[in-house]
Amino acid sequence: MITATLLTPEVFAPYGHVGRAGQGVVAEVREGQVRTTRSEIPFPHDPEAVDPSLDLHEVAPAAAPLKLLHAQRHPYSTQLFVPMQVSRWLVVVWPEGPAAPPVAFVAGPQDTVVYAPGVWHHGILALDTPALFAAFMWRTGRGDETESLPVLDPVTVDWPAP
Repeated sequence: MITATLLTPEVFAPYGHVGRAGQGVVAEVREGQVRTTRSEIPFPHDPEAVDPSLDLHEVAPAAAPLKLLHAQRHPYSTQLFVPMQVSRWLVVVWPEGPAAPPVAFVAGPQDTVVYAPGVWHHGILALDTPALFAAFMWRTGRGDETESLPVLDPVTVDWPAP
């Protein structure tokens, strides 16, 4: 069993990027009524992936402990998740692929996560309450944007209470 730790931009850097308000170039607009953060989120994609895709994910909350059975990756594009309505959510990556142990992080409603191209990860997981996410990635139009594999040695993940 693994235990999820708190998500920070620093611990997630090997797998992608975490964006938060106030982390980037910050400016006030409209006489200070709006504070805008221009995030330094890199969003690379393969030249073959030219079709932008915006999906909305309505996610039921997962119960702890959770057995991780499937991993996925996107070889041609980064994948961006923006929480629209969520309390906490779980981010799981396999640094060395689905045959090796994963690492897990507890993210909050302030966290935008970008998986780097080719990073093996679990599908989006809500904790505590139902959630709504916007997801963006580039697609090739060939239907080969997502690779999924069963986890041969399933791992159970737990997370701290809120």
